[in-house]
Amino acid sequence: MSKAALGLVALISLVAGIAVGCVQLARSDTSGDDTATLQAMFNNAQPGATLTLDRRVYRHGGVVTIAVPNVHIEGNGATLAATNDLTSAVQIRANGVSVSNLNLTAPMGGPRYSSNDQHKLYVHGDGVRLDGITITGSAAAGVFLDGASNFVLNRVTVRDSRADGIHMTRGSNNGQVNNPLTERTGDDGVAVVSYGPKFVGVNEPPCRNITIESPVVNATTFAHGLTVRGGENITYRNVHVSGTSGAGVFIDTEAAPTFLQSVNGVTVEGGTVTAANTTAGGPGGAMGALEAYGENPDAVTSNVTFSDLTIVNTSESAPSNIAVVTANGGAVSNIVFRNIAIQQHSPKPVLFANAPRETYTLSGITLNGSPYNAA
Repeated sequence: MSKAALGLVALISLVAGIAVGCVQLARSDTSGDDTATLQAMFNNAQPGATLTLDRRVYRHGGVVTIAVPNVHIEGNGATLAATNDLTSAVQIRANGVSVSNLNLTAPMGGPRYSSNDQHKLYVHGDGVRLDGITITGSAAAGVFLDGASNFVLNRVTVRDSRADGIHMTRGSNNGQVNNPLTERTGDDGVAVVSYGPKFVGVNEPPCRNITIESPVVNATTFAHGLTVRGGENITYRNVHVSGTSGAGVFIDTEAAPTFLQSVNGVTVEGGTVTAANTTAGGPGGAMGALEAYGENPDAVTSNVTFSDLTIVNTSESAPSNIAVVTANGGAVSNIVFRNIAIQQHSPKPVLFANAPRETYTLSGITLNGSPYNAA
């Protein structure tokens, strides 16, 4: 090859490593720790530009943060692999950020953590969009949405997190979560959680106006499948939940230590809950497949509808398939179970309720094809 040709190849390689039009291609050394390299690439991204990662593993021992607004990170199948639990997060702290086709990993096993530096993907901003994200391992939650608004999550998968798979909190609002998949999460699979001022120290708005379409939860090692733990106007549709430690679907206002805010307006419609409450006699608690629960005396679990669901073979040790429970001065109101088909081999009761009878209704309930008439 001539010197002129070699020079041209070198120039093309240099340009490709910096930018092609508005698409910036991310390249770095393939050995050692890539924290500084990743952070520099994210810092240098321009608003409105697309940063495309090489399809390889980037190891990061520290937190990396996306703080440039309106940037698109095209993962291109790359993996961002955390190597230190305490600083294992990838954080989005800007509006209008989108991330697609990216794998995120963290060390497997170990103690559960809870800070923002330890959630595998932390989101705080308006208009954030995640597409085709796969998370394997997390020291805390897989995806943690902290006061996020107008967000969209498409095809986000979380496996083996030590806390919740997808956790929406601190007033997160106006969100759409489509086709999430969680497996073997250390706490709830998908959770909407509105903490009260006794827990966070300030009055915060509840999570509201969030729809979760076609969630799949395959096993939790602790806690529940799908939850609303304080929140307004939350909808789950076409759910597929199996093998949960606690309840398959749990809607509640817990008291100490979190002192959750009220629930007002939750719909869970369509889908199946299979083999729920596998540790009914252990730390997961006795819940059943579907439960509405009121415990915080300063809040109420109200206006909740479970409809068009199939319950299959709830755990033998669970007390019932459906539960409406109050404790410690908590309350429930207008809890509706409609068109629920229960299929089971055991003589397990359909319902356990200690709440006043006027606080809940059941209609169209069948047990192995036969109508069930509540007293």
